[in-house]
Amino acid sequence: MPAPTLKDLARELGLSVTTVSRALGGFDDVSAATRQRVEVHARKVGYRPNHSARRLKTGTGSTVGFIMNSAYGDFRDQFNTRLLLALGQALHDRAPQHDLVVTPVPAGHDELATYRRFIEGGRVDAFVLARTLHQDPRVDYLLDTGVPFITHGRTTRSDEHAWVDVDAEAGFDEACRYLIELGHRRIELLNFESRLTTAVQRERGYLSAMADHGLSPQVTHCPHGPQSAYRHAHEVLAATHRPSALLCASDTFAYAVLQAATELGLRPGKDLDVIGADALPPPTGNFPRLTTLDVDFEAISHALIDGLLADPTEPPFQRHFRYHLRQGDTTGVA
Repeated sequence: MPAPTLKDLARELGLSVTTVSRALGGFDDVSAATRQRVEVHARKVGYRPNHSARRLKTGTGSTVGFIMNSAYGDFRDQFNTRLLLALGQALHDRAPQHDLVVTPVPAGHDELATYRRFIEGGRVDAFVLARTLHQDPRVDYLLDTGVPFITHGRTTRSDEHAWVDVDAEAGFDEACRYLIELGHRRIELLNFESRLTTAVQRERGYLSAMADHGLSPQVTHCPHGPQSAYRHAHEVLAATHRPSALLCASDTFAYAVLQAATELGLRPGKDLDVIGADALPPPTGNFPRLTTLDVDFEAISHALIDGLLADPTEPPFQRHFRYHLRQGDTTGVA
């Protein structure tokens, strides 16, 4: 039988999760009678309080966990690499007494089982979640358990938790309008899987720009990694009525498109324009300088750590960052 959670206690007592959590934490804004009622019921059902927030605040033997779902990239993924390097530096700068624990979960395995193992074993005191989903079971579970966490990206429950995000809608709107100003009319968006929150934001920005200019949109969703983007690009660029520009959800997709274009004899920036996102390094040194939507990973990572260390009695920590279009050699006049 699973151990009772804060949500279980709250439901059984007819109280909010916040009230139960603060009662067990001994906060004086909860009445003595309510604290006693909660404590008695918690002992009765065998609830084990989680002291993660206290350890995180004091820095006593605390750890921050980053669990990678390999369906959205592992240690070979340049996005994860860049984020983890910046996150490790930010943790050292902001709270050097804390440790960062990183582990991958193979695609197809139960990701939540890893969270449960880390929490129930007392191995991790807080989590950073990346590549969020609209309905994200990780967020649901961590809100129920009361373990501190922050997301890189938003969810349908963003009002209830801390998050740091990039305004992908505005960024992809800007990038698409830039291509339109260059004279492009057949612009395809090569996007992430639609269940990712950031994929929806990217698509909204692209569709807004296309609609404002009366252009027909073309959106393709690709599984994570370069292979599917490469296969699609090879097929669509070999067609008679190929797009004149590809706006890619990530630089990983963009480099795959450039590889396919080169094999087909197309010159980036002349025969085809390509824009990526996140300013990731190329897989080899044989690629032109990519036009991309850049963002300050270091500032984002410092904000993520600040959010974890924020006062839990205050409203959830939430920060927005913007993309900046950095022009390279893969865009030109259509």
